[in-house]
Amino acid sequence: MTVQSWISIVNKHKSDDLGKDREIKVYEDLFSELQANVDRIAAKFNHKPSQKIVIEIYPDLPTFHQAVGEADAPDWFMGTIEGNKLKIVSPLNPGPEHTYASILKSTIHLFAMWLVSDIHPESPKWIRQGIGGYVAGQMTPAFINNSISEAIRQGSVPSFQELNNDSWDFETMKGFQFSYKIIEFISKEYGLIKLNQLIRNPAGYREIFHCTESEFHNRWVHYLKQQLSP
Repeated sequence: MTVQSWISIVNKHKSDDLGKDREIKVYEDLFSELQANVDRIAAKFNHKPSQKIVIEIYPDLPTFHQAVGEADAPDWFMGTIEGNKLKIVSPLNPGPEHTYASILKSTIHLFAMWLVSDIHPESPKWIRQGIGGYVAGQMTPAFINNSISEAIRQGSVPSFQELNNDSWDFETMKGFQFSYKIIEFISKEYGLIKLNQLIRNPAGYREIFHCTESEFHNRWVHYLKQQLSP
């Protein structure tokens, strides 16, 4: 099955002839990024999309923010999911916090989040965000580790419940980085089979990891502390 058979792209603004040439390049680059990643992600999590996905491209951040009902959103907010639609700002106008390339990678992040929700609609935010960040590779491991090292040293690692925060505070509390590190921890310490089990049974700590949620969180914190630089 080709990517084009289950993902379509819709441009949410009209362009002149010159703009159309640039948009064609965006479509080509976006489909190339999708082609290189979505089959891998679907296979990794053993799931094919249950419906066709539509990617809506908005011309700039203000238009995108207005369209999704978040007019006062921060500049880093460039994409969201509504049903089977992935809504993104155009890579041609990514805003001050993003680049052309990071918008493409962020679309892979959104696709992975959508796929996890398609598997289990009630999956926690940290699982969806963590998997999205982990498979898209937007942030380097060095950046992630440096940005959360102080919180780890101070004993301020958020709980899983805190990482379900659906406000803009998720970014300031380093929710993207901590969610990534949970998925990294599970992948390295337990493997893909256990991660797939958790996606499908997010409360199944005893069945999957043979411990309570609290004990599992403590194991993760211990893993984080072991990774701190001396």
